[in-house]
Amino acid sequence: MSAKRTLYLRISGFFARIFGAGKERKKTKRRIHSMKKFRRTAFAALCCTALLSIGGALVSSAQTDFRQPVRIFGPVSREGSRFIIDNQSSSSSLGDIVIHVSDETRILDSVTGFPMALDDIQDGENAYAYISPAMALSLPPQSSADMILANIPADFKVPDYLMVESLISTSEGYTLQAADGTVFHIPSDCTIIPYLTRQMVTLESLTKGRTCLVWSDSSNNANKIVLFNQPVAGTGNYGWQKENNSWYYYNSDGTTAKGWLSDEGSWYYLNPETGIMETGFLTIDGNTYYLNDDGRMMTSPRTFTPDENGVLH
Repeated sequence: MSAKRTLYLRISGFFARIFGAGKERKKTKRRIHSMKKFRRTAFAALCCTALLSIGGALVSSAQTDFRQPVRIFGPVSREGSRFIIDNQSSSSSLGDIVIHVSDETRILDSVTGFPMALDDIQDGENAYAYISPAMALSLPPQSSADMILANIPADFKVPDYLMVESLISTSEGYTLQAADGTVFHIPSDCTIIPYLTRQMVTLESLTKGRTCLVWSDSSNNANKIVLFNQPVAGTGNYGWQKENNSWYYYNSDGTTAKGWLSDEGSWYYLNPETGIMETGFLTIDGNTYYLNDDGRMMTSPRTFTPDENGVLH
């Protein structure tokens, strides 16, 4: 073979390797691009799934019955005069919740049902609280408490605080349905005692609207009931009420909600002195908000146009 022929073959092989490598690099780039595209598509699908899941959770939360107190539980702590529960219950906001304790808040021993002092509850001790579903717009969130149950033994089933919806006589006693839908089976010999009075009470005293504590087993078979003196203040008048052309929100204990209020996924502001629902522009702590005519805080963009008098519409 001539020297020219040999040189030609060597050069041809050199360029073939170069161009062949180039083709392989192009193929590799196309594979990488396809993999990136697939990853972006998969990530987008995952995000959509997550958003749908979150949306479902929000719908579920919005369907909560906001008339009933919400039961939370967790270890207790204090910061100055603030009483805080690190909530472990999914029925409300997880983490720290500041509990406002008033003269109307019942603080009871979970075993005996007898009153306790707030100072008897130690930091780190687990406690249950029934709080208003109206949460203040703050970090951590804040709410008022109808009842606090403390001094809880290990593995002890804490009694249920409830409002009676109905009481039906059965062959073995009664079936009690609470306002939240929970059903208890009450034997005819179940112990029932009045709270801090000498009134004579019987199981027939469990009339609609009365509140009580029910101790029961895991099957909701009751063994003891403490009946409170009167129905919850404002029974039938909790939630939104219109009075003299103004809207108010009444907590389950009959008190008027004030300040920021979260209700069914929307925020409202109730005058801190009168409790009247505010509308229009509102400036608090240097921040300006707009509340629609129905009181809901605006959270989406909107253009306001002034009229000839300078009033924004």
